[in-house]
Amino acid sequence: MRNQRLVAAMAQAGLSQVRLAAAVGVDPKTVERWVAQGRTPHPRHRVAVSDALGCDVAALWGDVDRAEAAAQEIVGVYPARRAMPAGTWRAFLAGVEQRFELHAFAATFLPDQTLDLTTEIVTMAARGVQVRLLLGDPEGDAVAVRTQEEGGTGLAGRIALVLAYLAPALGTPGVEVRLHDRTLYATTFRFDDDLLVNTHVWGSPAGANPLLHLKDGPEASMAPAYQAGFERVWTAAKPLEAWPRTEDSDRVA
Repeated sequence: MRNQRLVAAMAQAGLSQVRLAAAVGVDPKTVERWVAQGRTPHPRHRVAVSDALGCDVAALWGDVDRAEAAAQEIVGVYPARRAMPAGTWRAFLAGVEQRFELHAFAATFLPDQTLDLTTEIVTMAARGVQVRLLLGDPEGDAVAVRTQEEGGTGLAGRIALVLAYLAPALGTPGVEVRLHDRTLYATTFRFDDDLLVNTHVWGSPAGANPLLHLKDGPEASMAPAYQAGFERVWTAAKPLEAWPRTEDSDRVA
């Protein structure tokens, strides 16, 4: 717990705890807690201490600013995706102003959370929202592997059902759907700057796994990382023009 970096910097600067406290404008006991208990000062005191000791903030406490920014980026955590109320999903969809993006295999639960997801998507597009849906290729290897890992069957069929459900929205200006054949490490839902990340646990259905609510912004680091992953998979995925495809009609039926 003892902050040896702070102790060394004080020794090099020739400042005792009492003198450092006076220079920074805090009680000596506060400095003692910084030293003996490894407490991290408030931002203004971190800057004052680094100025008094003639060293960088990061040299004394590491990259605490980034850690604090990351903590602010996390809006909330649900123990399982299914723990998030259906009304919250509907509120997110209704409040989108710029973009709605989905990166999943099937996400069959989402239509169940709304009265009519297809209509919601068409309505969003009509008001200028960019809609990008990135779903699993029913014939791809990644879907087959995920099916085996979950110990179940029918993932390809669930994707086909979702695509058939979304068919009325296909071709709507502003709505794009692509099929990917990539490992899905997390299912993500973007509603403007709000990003919901459904983490995946091997052998466990997505609905039983934790859901993170992140807020994107200039200081964010986690949300942009997930967005970069989305963009890489989106680039490699194949556009879906219509569903069911003619050559797949018998197979889907």
